[in-house]
Amino acid sequence: MIILAHDGSIYGDWVARYALQFAASEADRKLLLLHVLDGNIKPDIVEARFARFTKDCQEVGVECAPHLLPLGKTVHRSLHQAIPRDPEALLVCGTRVKPNKRSFLSGSVAEKLLRSHQCPVLALRVVQPGLLGNPHDLLIPLAGHLRGFARVWPVFRRLALHLNTVHLFRALAINPLLQTHLTPTRKQVLHNIGRAHLAQICAELKELMPLQPFRLDQRISFTTDWAYEILTLSSRLKVQMILLGVSERSLAHRIFHGVGIEKVLRETPCDIGIYRGP
Repeated sequence: MIILAHDGSIYGDWVARYALQFAASEADRKLLLLHVLDGNIKPDIVEARFARFTKDCQEVGVECAPHLLPLGKTVHRSLHQAIPRDPEALLVCGTRVKPNKRSFLSGSVAEKLLRSHQCPVLALRVVQPGLLGNPHDLLIPLAGHLRGFARVWPVFRRLALHLNTVHLFRALAINPLLQTHLTPTRKQVLHNIGRAHLAQICAELKELMPLQPFRLDQRISFTTDWAYEILTLSSRLKVQMILLGVSERSLAHRIFHGVGIEKVLRETPCDIGIYRGP
């Protein structure tokens, strides 16, 4: 099942195209549509948007179940109570800049949903609505997590059928203070570790999806600024989407990692999905 947390706005409609594409690839072809009546958008406007979206779902054979939820203590609490605890489901929501150029993610409903453990979550920033939730070239930065590709699989498998190219990218972070002291031997050791990690990911992906409809590209680089490296690479490759994973640690440590996430969200040249796997 696909679950969509929709804020009732036009931007929410852009995010909804991804949820619709995902639901169309599910075996049950079901989409649970949730909106909390928080007073920011009039209920009749929300109902009109949902009626149009439900019609779009029907045209592609997706069963859409819209629910307008009363506002409880908070928007997040209201959504949390309505979201089924299902590890096979995927919750899709949007994230965008707040007034006065505040953050995209920090302190938002999307961040709170990413922290929840009811099901995998994908928080989207859409900058190319014309894609209609159907990107063909994907960049996946990897951080060397021990669980490998399992963390991104719930999102990736729902994108995979329409992909042409998947760029797997391992940025090997270097402390700026130690950069000048990094010997060629140590650099080669780190490069071999990165290459071994990408080979492991490719092997896992081959096992999960033996018949891959896309081309796999592997890239490794040394960097003192991983956010800058991701933005530069995504522009050079002209990818249509970036999938960037977060963990409880990266959500909590905003001073270091969180700043990088916000930088990528703010400056991204393409759609970006921030995911939290099982």
